[in-house]
Amino acid sequence: MTENTEAGAVAALAAKASGAHVVKTGDNREFLIVPSGFSDKEVSDAYGLKLAKPKYIKQTVTIETADSLVDYVNRFKGADTMLFAEISANRIVALVDYHASTAAAHVAHRAKMELPFSEEWTLWTKISGKLMPQLEFARFLEENAADVRAPDAGELLDACRDLQIRRKVNFTKAVRTASDNENFEYSEETNATQKKGELELPTKFRLGLPVYFGDAETEVYAFLRWRLDDGALALGVQLHRIEHVRQAVFKKIVLDVAVRTASPAVFGKSEN
Repeated sequence: MTENTEAGAVAALAAKASGAHVVKTGDNREFLIVPSGFSDKEVSDAYGLKLAKPKYIKQTVTIETADSLVDYVNRFKGADTMLFAEISANRIVALVDYHASTAAAHVAHRAKMELPFSEEWTLWTKISGKLMPQLEFARFLEENAADVRAPDAGELLDACRDLQIRRKVNFTKAVRTASDNENFEYSEETNATQKKGELELPTKFRLGLPVYFGDAETEVYAFLRWRLDDGALALGVQLHRIEHVRQAVFKKIVLDVAVRTASPAVFGKSEN
């Protein structure tokens, strides 16, 4: 081979190496290799006639109810499907294609569900621990009496009525009664005379609240809180161990989904 012939061959190889060319892999996938500084060009078959099917599912879906999550997982689950339950986020994430104990997986197929709180739960937790004027408190109880299981409706409405009638009296002190109610003593001036009276309120309420939307109601206790300030009475309720109640209901839902999908559940979060 002459010097000119060798130089031409080298130049041809260099030109081929620097130009765009297609590389085919062992699994029949094709890649267009474009040198640095050049633009890329779509070379895929416009009608998908030559495209290979994906080797695995890469999909994330958002689901709104536990029943729908169960249906979805049961349709796509494999032997290594796992559920991750995030307690603080009210979230369950199903990793449909999770790793096996002896082999890694793509973990690219996910179904996540964030449980929304019920309207009742939101209303009562919003006012928990907050004091309000007696008339506002009476109206709140009256409007949400359907959530109160004890005291009974008659006793509760009587208390609301008394609070509304006696909103202009001067409250002087409170005494706990033998029946464990709170008895508020007051004085009222009418026609230049002073009239004294008492107003008795329950100190404990038993509520029936669904924690999450569409869930069955859960028993929640609320305790009366009050403050006397220069004759004015401020009232409110404090929900008892409310975070314990929420966590217990969430755990129950997680375990129910695990049983119905035959998939193991762990309490934690997948970081990938």
